[in-house]
Amino acid sequence: HNGRFFLVHRPNRLVDILTLLRKYKLEPKSIRFVHPKINEKPNLVLIKSIKASKPDLKFETPLYVYNEDGSYTDEILEIYDMKK
Repeated sequence: HNGRFFLVHRPNRLVDILTLLRKYKLEPKSIRFVHPKINEKPNLVLIKSIKASKPDLKFETPLYVYNEDGSYTDEILEIYDMKK
């Protein structure tokens, strides 16, 4: 019970994804949008859901992949264990 399901998908499918999660008793718990750069629209959405859980959706801070100069952000470097 209370299995976890993580999904990476395109943001334009968010409504469909949330509808299907609920249909299969997976409660969305966390949503985080991934943006290529700070002033660009998100191109990915990260979703965490838990089976048969109570509603409690949180929108996390955005994840930015690149700085304005094209280098990876500190958070991306940390995720991939590339920080010097």
